[in-house]
Amino acid sequence: TMERKDKETYFKTMPGVVWAVCYATTVGHGAMTIPKPRNTIDGTLAPWNGTVPPYPIPFDFPTWCATPDANSADPRHITGAAGQACFWFNNGCDIGCDKCDGVTGQKVPCCSKKFNFVPSANQTQPTPWGAQGLVVDQAFVKSFNRSANRPSTMVHGEVKATVCDSRLRTLNTQAECGSPEDFWYNAPWRYPGKSPMTDSCGTAGGVLPGAGPGTAGATYVETKNAKIGDLGSKVLPPLLTGATWTVGTTVEVAWTQKAWHGGGYQYRICPAGEELNEACFQKTPLPFVGNSSLRWGGLGGEQIYFNSSAKGWEVSTGTIPEGSAWRKCPLPRGPWSWPINGPSFEPVCEESDACKAFISSRPTCLGPDAPCACKCSGDGIGDLPQLEIIDTVQIPSGLTPGHYVVGWRWDCEESTQIWASCADVEVVAA
Repeated sequence: TMERKDKETYFKTMPGVVWAVCYATTVGHGAMTIPKPRNTIDGTLAPWNGTVPPYPIPFDFPTWCATPDANSADPRHITGAAGQACFWFNNGCDIGCDKCDGVTGQKVPCCSKKFNFVPSANQTQPTPWGAQGLVVDQAFVKSFNRSANRPSTMVHGEVKATVCDSRLRTLNTQAECGSPEDFWYNAPWRYPGKSPMTDSCGTAGGVLPGAGPGTAGATYVETKNAKIGDLGSKVLPPLLTGATWTVGTTVEVAWTQKAWHGGGYQYRICPAGEELNEACFQKTPLPFVGNSSLRWGGLGGEQIYFNSSAKGWEVSTGTIPEGSAWRKCPLPRGPWSWPINGPSFEPVCEESDACKAFISSRPTCLGPDAPCACKCSGDGIGDLPQLEIIDTVQIPSGLTPGHYVVGWRWDCEESTQIWASCADVEVVAA
């Protein structure tokens, strides 16, 4: 997950090998793609209504949120029609906060080396995603005070993480829960739904109203539609796309990740006539049904299915609303990120040998027609725009027909950030 060009290089020496690993400031971004959200409002404006730049797609200046589109003339099957949808989020929120501070994207230093690799007779380099040979850097443990590194709005230090199962975690998966080595213990994903949001549809650039650009991707190109700090629930008008859901049935929903931050997500629904806030959305979370899938290139593209529940990637205990289901983001970090994020998990697609070989450096995308090395893992910074995370959710049988707003919420683990999108649907009787 890379944003800025300011690089930090780490050198590791092993028997006969010198490792140089380059990283940049990291930040996660994502947005709902199905149904199409209000947050895509800038997609009809330049430059987003034009051609998406060649790989690697710029992160910001301007803020690109390329998404899959089977009907795109682009040979990559992507479009810029989502505008700046992935720049509507909430910055500076963790499980002990009563509100977001709008500033603190990452309290755990994103690019500091936290893990070392200890070679053995049978293993001379790290595995792409596993824990074998990785040990926590004790110098970092001694230098990092987790309790002191919290957003300024943290007032409930007594709140404990509920997500401790290694199968549910997306980075540093082998750390003992709550131990000094559990660096991301207070992140939103560690207690799904507990962290507050400034706005349930996101704020433009993630910052508080009236604030300027912040850190960790807290930026937004101001347009005639919105300015940085605007509240999504207040300034984004309804977007009537004809999406119709029938009471008691199941429907497909999807989101795409621009930049990796681990964690997990949930879909929920609120009557369009009510205030679009957590109080309303939390009344009606939408249960997941059946398998998840990954799809490349939009509707009709390559698609692979996997059982999130069987993998231990779905959780409904220790969540808000109580008993509601959340699913883990199924995209692991890139193989090159082990020094800063530690053990992750195996991807659900079969990654190429080329992807797995990037243990010591981040791959570079080669051009409009050349796919990046990794297919379902990595940073997401311009290297996974063809990919959507697909789920099926249940429409409650007791829901009153009418106009509703679907909310998508992504609680990050690698940062103190929460992404959000809001989409309009018409719910009709069976």
